[in-house]
Amino acid sequence: MSAATPRGGRRPRRSTRVSQDLERARQRNAEQLAEQKKREQLVEDSLVEFVDAGVVIAAEQAALEDKVAVLHRKIDQARAESTERVAGEHARQAAAAWAIHEHGGRSAAQVAELLELRSEKEARRLIHTGRTGAVNQDSTGPGATGEQEPGLDGGTAEQHDTGLRHTSTAAVLPDPTMLDHEAARQDGQRDAG
Repeated sequence: MSAATPRGGRRPRRSTRVSQDLERARQRNAEQLAEQKKREQLVEDSLVEFVDAGVVIAAEQAALEDKVAVLHRKIDQARAESTERVAGEHARQAAAAWAIHEHGGRSAAQVAELLELRSEKEARRLIHTGRTGAVNQDSTGPGATGEQEPGLDGGTAEQHDTGLRHTSTAAVLPDPTMLDHEAARQDGQRDAG
């Protein structure tokens, strides 16, 4: 059988205790919904913070890369200037070694000992480099009259330009491997004479 319904189709009235339980349940649900909404807002705010920080990080890294690029250019320029100055000073050393050898009448071995070089071979290289630089800078040398300077094997220096390194100080620094035989030959001729 069906349960009896109250007259007029109304629901039966709840007891005070049931009403209080229902009210507490609704209150807990409202608190939970508020807490969930608060957590969702916290997540949303955290997402915004994360993305904003990423934008700042990217901008800072780009600025850093720009600064580093500027510093690299300054370092490269400083190195180039230093290399140029050192090349000029090497040319001065070579000219001095050549002058000691040529005008001081010292052999390559004596030049090596006097200048405390590692070997006679290094002295020959310096002497040859100094001689080449002196010829290139001498206004009465072969370049001034239109003649070409003889190369190590009898050709012209122009024909053998691949064996020469030019510095920005206009001194011609020969490849050290090309100098050994020529310098030894010239020292042998000078010592024999």
